[in-house]
Amino acid sequence: MTEWDPKDPDAQTVRYDLADWALEERVELVELLADAEIRHDWDGSELLVPAECEAVVDAIIEEVEEDDHSPSALQGDLEEFEIDGWTSADRMEFAALLVERGIGHRWEDDLLLVSVDDADAVEDLLDEFDR
Repeated sequence: MTEWDPKDPDAQTVRYDLADWALEERVELVELLADAEIRHDWDGSELLVPAECEAVVDAIIEEVEEDDHSPSALQGDLEEFEIDGWTSADRMEFAALLVERGIGHRWEDDLLLVSVDDADAVEDLLDEFDR
């Protein structure tokens, strides 16, 4: 892993504006960056990476953009969980847990939507997560 420091004003950094990306896409991106051992940071909705990793990050971003993150994948009766006061980092961390457990979901503002079949499992995860 590189010694790049995103807070160093002299560090060669590439910025990606991901403001229009869904939370699930950002979670997948972060997981792929970690797998590739690419240091990164966030400045709001902008992803910051070392300039030396730009080509690899471009490929990873393209891979994430090609995946189907369609909310229509979540069908049938849905259960809503109101999630107030969570930071983006909290949401990303919890979404990563849901992805890891294979639980389909989507966010609509402060609502987490899941299939009613997964509602009990999500309730248990929320109790464990306790933010």
